[in-house]
Amino acid sequence: MKILDVLSQNLSHGSRTRQPNDVVPYPEDFRGKLSHALELCTACGTCVYTCSPGAIKIDDADENVVHWIYMEDRCTFCGFCVQYCPTHALSFEKEAPAPITERSQHYISHDIVLPACKVCGRPVRVIPELTLKQLYGSPLPEEIVEAQGLCENCRQKLISKRFLKTIVFTGDPHGK
Repeated sequence: MKILDVLSQNLSHGSRTRQPNDVVPYPEDFRGKLSHALELCTACGTCVYTCSPGAIKIDDADENVVHWIYMEDRCTFCGFCVQYCPTHALSFEKEAPAPITERSQHYISHDIVLPACKVCGRPVRVIPELTLKQLYGSPLPEEIVEAQGLCENCRQKLISKRFLKTIVFTGDPHGK
């Protein structure tokens, strides 16, 4: 008989179900849909490295364009990609991902066009100025500004020239 009493009490209180417009607010650090700011992304690969389930891939088969791919169905929403992104190109939205009905709906793909090297014209992955200022302070040191926008080969040549200038000695060894 006790079960009937419990059921009767529960039914007499009415519905406790929330209405669709009565949504529970998301907590402060809610990890919802992943947002990718294309203008900040340098395709450095840090997000790929930190993503243990392999939800983020970078395909750089094309020389001038890098394909950044996110597969939401693999994501565990751990937040490491957001935490370690050096350019802050990744963030979580305050919106839950939609239920997966078709896998292709939950794949995000962005094409990152690499700018040309200032010297030779080869594609280069440029570090945003905001990130450089966080690393080196503001104003940026002259040698950083000079190397910004150069490909690996041209940057190496620039560094070699700087090094040679410091070790090649011209003049009197005694400073006279």
